[in-house]
Amino acid sequence: MLWKKCLAISGFIVLSIMVLLLYGFTLYHSWLVKRIGTFVLILLCVGLLKGIIVEGRHLWLAEEYDDPLTLQSVKLFSAVFLGAVITFMLKIELGLGAVVGAGLTALMAALIVPRLAVPVYCGSFVGMTSSRLFIEYGDLCLAAAVAGILYLLTQRSFQGYGGKLGTIAFAGTFITGFGLEREFQLTPFPAIDLIVPILLCAVIATAFTYYLSSILGHGAVLASGGTALIGGLILPNLFSGEAGSTLAVMAICASFAGMSSPTRITNWWAVLAMGLFTGMVYILSMPLAGGAGGKLGTISFGVAISVSTWQTVIHKWSIRNPSHQPVKVK
Repeated sequence: MLWKKCLAISGFIVLSIMVLLLYGFTLYHSWLVKRIGTFVLILLCVGLLKGIIVEGRHLWLAEEYDDPLTLQSVKLFSAVFLGAVITFMLKIELGLGAVVGAGLTALMAALIVPRLAVPVYCGSFVGMTSSRLFIEYGDLCLAAAVAGILYLLTQRSFQGYGGKLGTIAFAGTFITGFGLEREFQLTPFPAIDLIVPILLCAVIATAFTYYLSSILGHGAVLASGGTALIGGLILPNLFSGEAGSTLAVMAICASFAGMSSPTRITNWWAVLAMGLFTGMVYILSMPLAGGAGGKLGTISFGVAISVSTWQTVIHKWSIRNPSHQPVKVK
């Protein structure tokens, strides 16, 4: 029992470190360039830190922990691994691109092996990694293995938060890329005239995914994969050049936030806020860890935790002020 608890806590710590690293460096970089979103990032980081502390306390007090040494664990690990390889092949060998590749992998998994769709989708984020970062399949396999192990260790951590799967993948790609001494890409901030479309795209994709997943009951993987596939196929044709590809990436990034459970994000105001903040963090973090698979999920993960935390604070305040209670999702 003790060793299972130690493994679960270690996985929790890794996920926490990854999301805090990304948000910490994004806040620092935003402060240096004096971006308007610095204040919003501070609020998000405060909510993120508080949310992590609360989740850590719940995990520590839990009475049951998963055994990573079972036949089911082998299946889950293999699903993560195959999801990464399939997505990478679709992206590189067939030239479908990272967004369409991940979306197609998610849809195939949800329809063919629904019980393993979640770990397959997690692995697909590893497969989204740039070919400049992972030069050969051996690099990809190493990152997928790290992500697969971390997936097994974090099954009871941060349940219900969108972006968790991406953060697992981000840990695998970041650790592997750093260990192999690879250089991450430097992506510049988008043009000013793209900021409003990016934010609008983020809000729509988040709300659409949440609606498909939580309201219509199609499941988080199918909802996010469908949103990603729609965005990846349509947006590059509606908007020429870099604008189309940027919006397609924004769509899949926001779809991860929309995967959040109604037990975490309980009203539409929180859903819309989650989409808006995901778009803002996406813009502000563009120069950091470019090309790393799972970074988009980590952006959504941090926003989902923070918005859920602040939502709880607002809910407690609304109890004391009944006339200001939010509208519940039906």
